[in-house]
Amino acid sequence: MLQNSYDRIAAEWHKNFRGQAYVDRTLSYVDRVLEGLPPQAEVLDLGCGTGNPIARHIIDRGFRVVGVDQSQKLLEIARTVVPEAELIHADMVDIQFTETFAAAIAWDSVFHVSREHHPAIYRKLADALEPGRRLLLSVGGSGAESLDSSEGGITSEMFGQTFFYDAYAPDIARQLIEAAGFEIDVWELDDPSSRGHVAVIARKI
Repeated sequence: MLQNSYDRIAAEWHKNFRGQAYVDRTLSYVDRVLEGLPPQAEVLDLGCGTGNPIARHIIDRGFRVVGVDQSQKLLEIARTVVPEAELIHADMVDIQFTETFAAAIAWDSVFHVSREHHPAIYRKLADALEPGRRLLLSVGGSGAESLDSSEGGITSEMFGQTFFYDAYAPDIARQLIEAAGFEIDVWELDDPSSRGHVAVIARKI
């Protein structure tokens, strides 16, 4: 299970986070989603991990965060990194939101879930956003031939643990995001070395 894999490497993952160039690039996308929000607006971070760097950055910008992750061990670290955040232990496939948010982030998280669940997750995110508000999403792994096949899914090793990834081809993913109720503002290849990692900023219609 993905949850158990991240639980087993939580400390290593937190200590060995990607380099500063990756952080700067990621947070530049986050800032575009936060632009124009009122102070203390509530932002959803779906797949928040340890809260570093995204949730911490959002709070430092003067906003509130609701973070969701299915790894209890990552959330234990997050409680020290972003003690101001509301942190929820839940699977993004199962969680239901009863409130709306001023913005949403789902960075490097949805592609850990089987693609059959992606359309429902996109709709869930749309339902959780106020009209005109923005979503930051990464569509990852879609450059791998196995992900464009009918079988879908690949695995890779990290800190001795196996992780699962799945994604639709980019054109299909875009259609699904738009069908969920979003208008695409940004769609760009963020990291060509990472199997076609695409950064998406979408606006709730």
